Amino acid sequence: MTKSALPKPIIMHLPYQSIENRVEIEKALSESCGDVPLSVVERSTLHYLFDYPTVYVVHSEKRNKDTGCFEYTVYVGETNNIHNRAMQHLRNDSKIRDDWKEFHKRLQKNPRSVWQYVIGNAHFNKSLTLDVENRLMHYLLGSNSVKTLNNRRTNAQGDYYTQDEFEQIFSDIWLELNHQDPELFPAEEIIRDSALFKASPFHQLSEDQLVAEESIMSVLSDVLSDTDNADTSRLIFLQGAAGTGKTVLFSHLFYRIVTEMNVDGYLDEEDEDILENVLAQTRGKSRRRKAYILVNHEQQVHVYNQIAIKLGLQKGNDGIAFKPSQFINQFSEKAGNRGIPDRPRGKADVVLVDEAHLLLTQGNQGYSGKNMLHDLLRRAKVVIAVFDPNQILQTSQRWDEKELRKLFPQKERVDIRDGQLEQFMPLDMWGERYLFSHVRLTKQFRIAADEATMQWIDDFADGKSVGSIPKDLGEKDRQTGKYIRDPFEIKIFDSPVELFKAIKEKAYLKAAGVDGCGLSRVVATYDWKYNGNKANDSSPDGLWNVEMYRDKQGTWHMGSAPGVQRGYDASNPDGNPDYFCHPWNYEIKVNEKTLSSNEVWAENPRTLNEVGSTFSIQGFDLNYVGVIIGPSVTYRNGEIVFDEKGSRNRSAVVKRNGLVSYAQSNLRNELNVLLKRGVHGLYLFAVDPELQNALKKAASK
Repeated sequence: MTKSALPKPIIMHLPYQSIENRVEIEKALSESCGDVPLSVVERSTLHYLFDYPTVYVVHSEKRNKDTGCFEYTVYVGETNNIHNRAMQHLRNDSKIRDDWKEFHKRLQKNPRSVWQYVIGNAHFNKSLTLDVENRLMHYLLGSNSVKTLNNRRTNAQGDYYTQDEFEQIFSDIWLELNHQDPELFPAEEIIRDSALFKASPFHQLSEDQLVAEESIMSVLSDVLSDTDNADTSRLIFLQGAAGTGKTVLFSHLFYRIVTEMNVDGYLDEEDEDILENVLAQTRGKSRRRKAYILVNHEQQVHVYNQIAIKLGLQKGNDGIAFKPSQFINQFSEKAGNRGIPDRPRGKADVVLVDEAHLLLTQGNQGYSGKNMLHDLLRRAKVVIAVFDPNQILQTSQRWDEKELRKLFPQKERVDIRDGQLEQFMPLDMWGERYLFSHVRLTKQFRIAADEATMQWIDDFADGKSVGSIPKDLGEKDRQTGKYIRDPFEIKIFDSPVELFKAIKEKAYLKAAGVDGCGLSRVVATYDWKYNGNKANDSSPDGLWNVEMYRDKQGTWHMGSAPGVQRGYDASNPDGNPDYFCHPWNYEIKVNEKTLSSNEVWAENPRTLNEVGSTFSIQGFDLNYVGVIIGPSVTYRNGEIVFDEKGSRNRSAVVKRNGLVSYAQSNLRNELNVLLKRGVHGLYLFAVDPELQNALKKAASK
């Protein structure tokens, strides 16, 4: 059966009331249609709602006093018998579950205050409905109007008979739901551009990610129930290059730990009813394991805390996501208002650290310890650390080579498959003994390109070669001839002005996300001055800008033309083809206010005229990324050369203890991070004339 011939979804929107029989549903359906008698076709379709598996979305809403917008409380489920499940929720779950207690209270006050969408399809089976349920959770998490989202599990399925029909069936379902209520069910493109969607625990995991998750969960179950060796902390490194799905696994794993693990390990019951009965019986006798997420950027802290609040994993300001220094401070003996890193106070059960390569390995103004990873291991029974040495960006994050070789032995185990947890080994470091292991992921998920294109990006990002840029042809369906993966675009621009215009066009595509400004942005190497703590007195606009001009010979230079003082022109920022000036991230003000540091930079429409850096984009995806490569990356005698004199990133070029320079590695990693942000395209312009010429030749080949 072709995709176009798949049956359309059957979606019924009804008040959530006591449904005793089919007559009651028909009566309610007739009322929702304006008391018009149901046709024969409409009556026959009820067969797929009563006698087939169904998915349902229960919701109630109230208007926010400040914004005037509706905020939804939502429950998503699937069942083989919608009548029985509705009765179970009303009669049993309303007594033992907080989410259904709240729905029950609202129903008692107003029987029409809670509604549900019941979704059926002639091709529904158990596996397909579980996939639809999981995807609905995934999408609704990215809906700004959803305040609370309830469920008890992640349910993405593996392979099954009609699995190839799932994408089309779900797309049809979401399209119809969007038609019925666009506020609760925004357009797919808006959802997919949401940071909450990208960090959601409801992504479907690959086979390797599933292997990794199950092996880690098994270890956690054993370690956390082993009271004899409770004092020996475990360290699990989750390794993989940018875009290999580490963050997706990270989020999915955390959700399972928080929702499944108790004092005796974890509950592996798949049936929701059994799980709820067990929890009800053990309430007051056991405790939930205390798990935390640690991330290095304010925006990511905000994203994970938003997810936790929506999913009921935390309440109010009782956060589960922190910056590493905040967590260390919380689990330390206090001296005044600050913690003392060498005096731990208590231990968390599990700590997951995203981008652990950004942890400090020496003290600074905000951290008085000597090594953050060591301080975390002293404050947690298990630390799971996402680590990619090729994304270390600052000298203060660099490791001593001897210590690094202990953590990452040069000889990798070739007999260990992707996702498989290696055997734990003793780690003697910092005067203490821990146990550590590795899990590796290699499959690329972020960049939607063929292998040759990904290899070229890898080689260029590593500073190995400019080579010849391959042409990606995409992938087409053999039967329909339509693209199932569009060609990945690599374009070299002669002008940063034209590059910026091209990225804006991508951001303003009709199908793009938030407020018509999709996730396509321009970023740059940190080679222009920036100090976000004060205004730029040397610029007429007071902003810190990425600024360049083109001379009469056609060569681009840093800054403004001699004798000419310009600045950012908000009314026409790309009006002069020979002058480029756009503010760095978080510089543009609206109503005298800049974007908050905990807001996702790439999601906000105002940032479309800003230039991002590793500080605003690391850890986030873009649809298309434009990279302006400043003078810190050059091309000499056929080789890529990193020039620390061209960088303004003091954290990258400063010497360790005034003696050891890591500038070459840090600048190479900065380029690596920027080049690997785009999912569908990479646009490039280089300030260095020789590098620019080399890139143009590579594209022409």
